[in-house]
Amino acid sequence: MRTKNIFKALALAMLMPAMLLTTACSSEDDALNNTANTENTINKGYALPVTVNVTREGDAATRATYNESTRKLEFSEGDKLFVEGSHEKADRFAGTLTWQSGGTFSGTIYTESPYEGTVDDLLDGNYATLLPAGYKSYDYLEIIEDENEYEAHLGENAYNSFATSKKLGVEQLSYEHGEYTIGTGFVLEPRNAILNFTITGLTASTKVTATLSDDEVWTPDIEGEVTTDGSGNATFAIGLKGSSDLNEFSLTVAGNAITLVSSSKVLAAGKIYNITRSAAPAATSLSELKTAINGGTDCSSYIGWEVNSAGAIAKSGISGTKIGYVALVSTSDVDAGVSGSRILVLANADAGTSILWGSYGTSRGLTADDLNGYSNTNTLQGYGSEAHPAAYAAWNYSAAIPSGAHWFMPTKKQWENMRDVYGGSNLNNRKAMESAYGIGDNYWTSTEYNNVRAYRFSTNGGLQYYVKNGTSGITNVRAVFAY
Repeated sequence: MRTKNIFKALALAMLMPAMLLTTACSSEDDALNNTANTENTINKGYALPVTVNVTREGDAATRATYNESTRKLEFSEGDKLFVEGSHEKADRFAGTLTWQSGGTFSGTIYTESPYEGTVDDLLDGNYATLLPAGYKSYDYLEIIEDENEYEAHLGENAYNSFATSKKLGVEQLSYEHGEYTIGTGFVLEPRNAILNFTITGLTASTKVTATLSDDEVWTPDIEGEVTTDGSGNATFAIGLKGSSDLNEFSLTVAGNAITLVSSSKVLAAGKIYNITRSAAPAATSLSELKTAINGGTDCSSYIGWEVNSAGAIAKSGISGTKIGYVALVSTSDVDAGVSGSRILVLANADAGTSILWGSYGTSRGLTADDLNGYSNTNTLQGYGSEAHPAAYAAWNYSAAIPSGAHWFMPTKKQWENMRDVYGGSNLNNRKAMESAYGIGDNYWTSTEYNNVRAYRFSTNGGLQYYVKNGTSGITNVRAVFAY
């Protein structure tokens, strides 16, 4: 198989000096400097034979590539370079050059007006785009040439394209664009990201259609067909313009709407994103969701779903008595004291407000395992409501829940895990969590800091320790249960 480049998304300004130094030292046989190009005079037809050198920005170490040994793609047969620009004498010009060897591309550039001059002068400051062999896109090049009109351009869809595997995606969706500098040729840099999809839960050995759409109604969908494997998995790749926010796109595979991300995710040019999602029918209960998780299905899309007292779940508008939200899903125990727990449900209302943690000056010697909110809360509430009012309020929260589960006060780590679903510890992510779950600012955890302080979670300040019996701040209690 041929190997093609994949490029490192480094700043062009940082790399240009080194590239200029390298290419400026080329031999006198460099086709850019030969007599035919520098002295070529264009007659009727305005066709200019051109040979240029092309280099790439960086060594492409930021992307996984088909050639794992070199971690970059090389130019190969079928690659073309689309050149387009304008010149004070030649007016508009365009042409497609074909790869010859190494970094050399040759072909014909057509000018709108007769041109007599050097290639260097014609191309200086103008741009070219690499069209990898087999590139799946539309409107590469349109030339309208008659007595009154001349137009040449690369269609806007060049960024957005579809391939039927990661390998083909790496080879065909590597959209690169760069500027020409006198004496060096074109220096290319990455312009798009590649989304490498694995969609599970489909019918085995069946041709399905995958469509990626964004929120802008006038933007064309990116669509392609792929055949699932014997396990019902569909794999394909899609190229998207770097700086695109994935949260603004929706994916449909075989008619199934698939959630990509729950919050903003800005794509970087020159990178591959491996995305695994399930197209299996949606779970309608905590039990079905747990079964799907244990079966290896990626269930991150269920974060934020509503839960009722019978254990039913729905994306919104849950029937019956709503008691909380799916706040965490995991392939390992979400609480160490609840064996086989895969889901953490956060209550939709506080178990208490302005409550003290209790036992100021006393350490309860709780386990160091910070996923043990169930055991911590049980231990603390055993000392009574006066000694530990926060834990007692959480343990005795009155909302009905599925049989076998029990409310408790989450630990510091469990609050962190719920927070990380929204992208991390920064203020915007904590506020997104606050909005999604209708929580306030400060909430106790069941994690002690020392004999006088315990941790609390703040949507404004993050995780911090606070005096167990402090009266200057308001600290609330929000319970969870593990399922």
